[in-house]
Amino acid sequence: MQPEIEKSRQRLLESSQPLDVEIRCSALQLLTSMCDRLALRADADTESLNEIVHQTRVDSKRLRALWRLLKPGLKTTDYSRLERLSKGLAKPLASSRDAQVMKETLDWVSADLPPDVRQRLLPGLVQVLGHVTVNEPALLQVVQTLLRLEQAIVAVDLSSMSKRHLHKGLKQTCRKGSSLSHEALQKHAMEPMHRWRKWVKLLLFQSGWLLDETAPKWISQVKALGSALGRLHDLDVLTVQMEEARACFWQEDLDQVSTGIKAIRLKALAEIDTLTDEIYAKRARKRAKQLYRRWKH
Repeated sequence: MQPEIEKSRQRLLESSQPLDVEIRCSALQLLTSMCDRLALRADADTESLNEIVHQTRVDSKRLRALWRLLKPGLKTTDYSRLERLSKGLAKPLASSRDAQVMKETLDWVSADLPPDVRQRLLPGLVQVLGHVTVNEPALLQVVQTLLRLEQAIVAVDLSSMSKRHLHKGLKQTCRKGSSLSHEALQKHAMEPMHRWRKWVKLLLFQSGWLLDETAPKWISQVKALGSALGRLHDLDVLTVQMEEARACFWQEDLDQVSTGIKAIRLKALAEIDTLTDEIYAKRARKRAKQLYRRWKH
């Protein structure tokens, strides 16, 4: 990978400092890191470009998690603008990232298949997806959105923001995650599981703005749950894409891949069920309170 692309990381909000100053400082520092990373694109090889796309999308989710955390104390118009601009950072990169993830997913689910089967599968998937690549216009659009987002963060009124708003934001996220888990685990269907995953990741990113190694042990389980739900979603998306384009693949190849996916999916579901029991053993309100108190003190 040339140049080396560092992984995304946000600056913690310090509870002992003025909250409005901390929010603005931490958010702007993340934007600076994103700009610095995007500036490397001119000299980046394919692997580095893919990593730039991935880390930019991660940072977009971190920012959206921050605004959701602060939503109880933000004006509706301010929240909507910050959310829209942060979401806009990832939108131009969605197709290239989705194609990359599907190729990577096919690669690892077919790892144990015969070499000739694997050699036929990837060209078939490329035929389905087309030759989607990371392009300069998309990256330039991200840079322009970053500038608009920076202006919005500088201008937003945070003077009325208080710690109780953060506590309320945490409670809302924990409650929503619990609610969606009940719906998702009833049938293990693709869309409910994906909606749940979004709120699991939201809680993980919100915790990341507040705590590091002092986070409760169950936060590492939340991370594992988010990863397992992510693998499940990647498998489901790949299955749908390949089923909708059966003519691009040999039937025998699809049957072998399908058998492997079913086995991996069952294993992921078993992991998800176990992690859910452990994480949600405490009620949503207690989990939010524990996070808030550790950050505050």
